[in-house]
Amino acid sequence: MNDRPARHGTTARHSGGAGREPRVLRSALILTAAVVALAVQAACARSVDGSVPEQGIFAGNGATRTACIETECPAPFATCEGRSGLCTVDLSSDVRHCGSCDTACLSTSSLTPWTWVCSEGQCRLACEPSHADCNGLESDGCETSVRSDPANCGACGNVCADGVVCWRGACGCPSGFTQCGDDCVRLDSDNENCGACGSVCTAPASDTDPRWSCGPGITPPHTEWTCSNASCDLQCAPEFGDCNKDFCGDGCETSLANDPANCGACGHACTAGQKCQHGTCLCPPGTTMCGGICVDYLTDPANCGDCMAECPGPPSSSGKGGPTCVGGKCGYVCFPGFADCDGSIENGCEANLQTSQHHCGSCGTSCDVANGQPCVRGTCLTKPCEEPVLN
Repeated sequence: MNDRPARHGTTARHSGGAGREPRVLRSALILTAAVVALAVQAACARSVDGSVPEQGIFAGNGATRTACIETECPAPFATCEGRSGLCTVDLSSDVRHCGSCDTACLSTSSLTPWTWVCSEGQCRLACEPSHADCNGLESDGCETSVRSDPANCGACGNVCADGVVCWRGACGCPSGFTQCGDDCVRLDSDNENCGACGSVCTAPASDTDPRWSCGPGITPPHTEWTCSNASCDLQCAPEFGDCNKDFCGDGCETSLANDPANCGACGHACTAGQKCQHGTCLCPPGTTMCGGICVDYLTDPANCGDCMAECPGPPSSSGKGGPTCVGGKCGYVCFPGFADCDGSIENGCEANLQTSQHHCGSCGTSCDVANGQPCVRGTCLTKPCEEPVLN
């Protein structure tokens, strides 16, 4: 009697037992391989916090490859001794680890017109705008002042004509200025070069000089010889004014620095409640005198709502964030790339979202710390998963 066809999901019966064992064994091997593949894929698909991402095992279109944990730092990042965290050093720009860990660029004094920077993993000279490295020697840094060197005026190799001064990075003097020696001056107001180069503005030697406007040798109070309109004459000293128009009688009698009726200029009166300090009426509307300065209680974090009422938290000089004062109420704002993940104002924005394994990109987004997964540029480092090998 012939065997009946096997039903779906069942095994066909045969008269002989020899043909059944290889088929059963083959099915078992296929099932085992499938289970192993699913386990590998599930491990690869597990997200950084241990949960399975929305796409599950499959990445789409039947593909099984998903992101797996990567522990090697991508260029140009590295993990260097003495710096906390993994892959937190940028070897392309870190002056202490330039190109490789512990390769430090030279340090310079704050008095020198240059500094060393790390650019593309190489230590390079960075000159201030007023100087340049025209001889190409690193030993003397940016040795040339391009603001005053006629052989390198404004830039290395830019030579001024013979006898022409290099002034503020340009050959020759601008309109309204005259070259006196190696300098450009205004002859109409320079006390050392009044009307002509080298003509110093001082009291006339002769009593018959008509510039003695109040009589020979008479110098009224708070006056001095000043160059104005290329002429040297008696005028009010700085911060004083002749407000009563009696120049030869009492000179420049009014202190423009602290007179609230003549603050900064004759006739410029401060409003009620204001003081005149250094020629300025204080305090301007919307501000209040506090500790000798004018402050705005609505916006000043050091005086928020009241004098000396300082908002809590690390100052903005920390580079991570800083206190704010809005409408007289304190707050705290984090700079881009940082966050206050522990909710404590005392340590401010303590989390670096670019490098923190526990707060990678956002508070609470944790990388696989146990397996050494670093956070690089706000993303937990991953790599493509290897396809399972079936024998």
